[in-house]
Amino acid sequence: MSDFLDLLARAEARIEHGNAERSAGADDKARAINAEVTRRGRGGAKALAAELNVSEKTISQAVARARTADDPLRQLPYDTFDRLLAAELRDLPPLPAVHWQTLAWILRGTVVDVTWLEAPGTLLSYEVEDLEEDVVPDAAALAAACRSWSRTQALAVIDAVLRRDDAALPTTGE
Repeated sequence: MSDFLDLLARAEARIEHGNAERSAGADDKARAINAEVTRRGRGGAKALAAELNVSEKTISQAVARARTADDPLRQLPYDTFDRLLAAELRDLPPLPAVHWQTLAWILRGTVVDVTWLEAPGTLLSYEVEDLEEDVVPDAAALAAACRSWSRTQALAVIDAVLRRDDAALPTTGE
């Protein structure tokens, strides 16, 4: 089932990527049409519509879209957040597999909402400390590891665990 969920998550990511690229392409097209209408001046929209064999309404919609589209030069690439989280995971010190499994068990049974943004590592450590002593070996070390993570590192761990991307979590040979 985990392989299925992984394949499904990857497919969803590709779809999301395609949708983002399609939208960015439409914004680029709208900006190009708007620039050409502006360059042509009065009557430019009508002339461009005839030249492109589209309605004036299509040109008008493109001009409107261009005016509300984000400036592509002032945006980070769409996948910046994913890349950041991946980089943070690579920089984490490895943990034993049983510790990652424990965090997965905790997170999959916990509602992670916006309140976790402020101190996700600390909140994870509290969850670890609330476990019974016999549930995880060396719970104190796991809680300390959680507290040592930066906010972004802890969010990267939470994201990887919730996406069931266990391969992204640095694991020791224990």
